[in-house]
Amino acid sequence: KKAQLGAHAPKTQDWKAIEAAARKEGKVVIYSVSSRIFKLQKKFKEKYGIEIVGYDIASDMQLEKFRREHKAGVNQVDVLFNNETPIIINEFLSRDLVWNFVPSTVAGQLEDSEKEPLLVQRWSSRIIFYNAAKHPNGAPIDNLWDLTREEWKGRVLMPNPLESSVQANVIQTILQHPDEMMAAYKAEFGDEIKYSKKLLKAVKKNPLIEKPDAAKEWLARVLANDPVFLASTTKIFTNASDVKQDNPPLGISTFSKMRKNKKGEFNGQPALNVRPVLGVSYPTVLVVANRAPHPNAAKLLIRYMMEDGFSPWNVPGDYAGRADVAKEQVAKFGLPPFEDVKMWPIDQTYVYDTKYSYLSLYLGLK
Repeated sequence: KKAQLGAHAPKTQDWKAIEAAARKEGKVVIYSVSSRIFKLQKKFKEKYGIEIVGYDIASDMQLEKFRREHKAGVNQVDVLFNNETPIIINEFLSRDLVWNFVPSTVAGQLEDSEKEPLLVQRWSSRIIFYNAAKHPNGAPIDNLWDLTREEWKGRVLMPNPLESSVQANVIQTILQHPDEMMAAYKAEFGDEIKYSKKLLKAVKKNPLIEKPDAAKEWLARVLANDPVFLASTTKIFTNASDVKQDNPPLGISTFSKMRKNKKGEFNGQPALNVRPVLGVSYPTVLVVANRAPHPNAAKLLIRYMMEDGFSPWNVPGDYAGRADVAKEQVAKFGLPPFEDVKMWPIDQTYVYDTKYSYLSLYLGLK
């Protein structure tokens, strides 16, 4: 109530009053999925006299940290900058552990789905990168099923889906599209799919796993093709895009890693023509923590990260939630508009509801 959030939010946001109260609070604490948060500290302090205390923590880990702190009555964080939206929506927002806050100054540039249930700062994604120095005429693959071919055995880099919650969400999203994966299989191989013994055995042994389908078979074959798991999405990108190699792997990494490209060193490009999709998109959101000790500074920081403070994320592959900024990005970076890139958006409800069956399937295929 005191923070004027949720049902207690005023109809009109008084930014003069919010800024004055924020200056008195003096600091704002943020758990951030992106290390780029530290690039804001100096200018935010110069502009508002407010210190940003940032912690670079992966989304799933920051939610667990916040959950334990909140339960213990330790209220130190103000803002969560996070992309684990299935858990935020189903376990945190629904229990008033976090609050959605949309600055009135940017609301007009956001779609309804980018304002509710959560404020979307940018659209992130995991996609397939190829080495453009080795393949100057385009990607060496054109179908997700290519990742199951012998020529790519041991040559596909990705985060471990058992360790990276985002990568698990990506795999689950692909599993949500068995019909599209069946059509892609027929386009690639020209015949009906035959399910592997490993998949049939996994389905038979575990009642949580429904009938076999093309998406599950794709996962089974990808895992059987010895993908290389790396914890760092940056290392995945650089290993795949290093120009000084003769037989580069493919990399499944964050779209925005394109910012690491450097002439003569790295040339990783998105495999835009892969069917049915080259990856999965998901929102990165900003929320206010319940019982935030600096609620006005939290609001001011969220506004700043949607406006002038968006600059660290204004890079190729990070598509702004704001329509006006996203339009500028397309012209600046020479990439297709976000809606034209072939990606499946994450379905938070599906991912949350099928997490256990997904884990059962994945472990059964290992």
